[in-house]
Amino acid sequence: MKRLIQLITISLLLMPSLALASSPELQVNPLKYVTTMIGPDVQDGYIDVANPSDTQVNIQATVQGFRQDDLAGNLSFFNNQAIQAAIKLSSTQFTLGPQQAVRVPFSVDPRQLPQGGVFAAIFFRTIPPAQSAATSFVSESANVGTLLLLQNGPADARIGRVAKLTMPFLQLGNGLYGTAQYQNTNHSTAPVAFSPALTAKIQPFGKPVHVTGPYVLPGSTRQFQVSRPGSYFGLLPFSLIDSSSGATTTRWVLACTGIYAFLLLYLFALIVVWVIARLMRRLPLLPKRRRRIETAPSHRPLDGLGPNK
Repeated sequence: MKRLIQLITISLLLMPSLALASSPELQVNPLKYVTTMIGPDVQDGYIDVANPSDTQVNIQATVQGFRQDDLAGNLSFFNNQAIQAAIKLSSTQFTLGPQQAVRVPFSVDPRQLPQGGVFAAIFFRTIPPAQSAATSFVSESANVGTLLLLQNGPADARIGRVAKLTMPFLQLGNGLYGTAQYQNTNHSTAPVAFSPALTAKIQPFGKPVHVTGPYVLPGSTRQFQVSRPGSYFGLLPFSLIDSSSGATTTRWVLACTGIYAFLLLYLFALIVVWVIARLMRRLPLLPKRRRRIETAPSHRPLDGLGPNK
């Protein structure tokens, strides 16, 4: 018995420590905060932070700036002293119990920010709990935030252009489609980000249609899809007009879409059925032209000879 107790004690000492796992969650509202600041007055806002999980979480809040990285609009975040000095949170560390929520106020001081567009983010990150000596804790950290799109002072005019319009020359299917790139070319002292207002026009089909492009930061270029569903046939000009500058970018396409594509498919099906029918009857696909062959009458030696002659 004593021997058995010693073996159990040694086994417990040699067992690995208990491994736990944590999967925290956070929800914030709003995801985007947009405002225009005119004058030196400090503006106030708030963000609702909720913990939908069944465990208590410790939260740390930070303020960062962001920039656009690529044509798809992906962002990168960085620390900026001016932004962190101008945007102040009422609390940078707090705890939320299970199923609890809190409203976090913040203030923005325009006097400490540059004129024009200011682009920042307020992040809320869960802090993993302290690890005990006898426990191996596999922790995860949730990091969510709110984008702040601020305009400090009067904005300059929206200055931009369609940098590129790419469309396949042969257009089949349900309409015309392509890819456009829009560049925010405002390099003034107070540039702002904006969503370009464009107009898509196809002559002579239909009326011009207004198209709203993606949000483009100053000095950046965004790529987006352009499409015009409908029935089109022929060699057509597809034009994209920038309402801010009036510049027009045009691409020519050979289109057979909508009902015209259906008729083309129907005609092709009839031809296939006709070819299959001709092959099954073992007839040539194209009828051969008949030739008339004239032959001279043949004279046989015994013609005209009868038994009485």
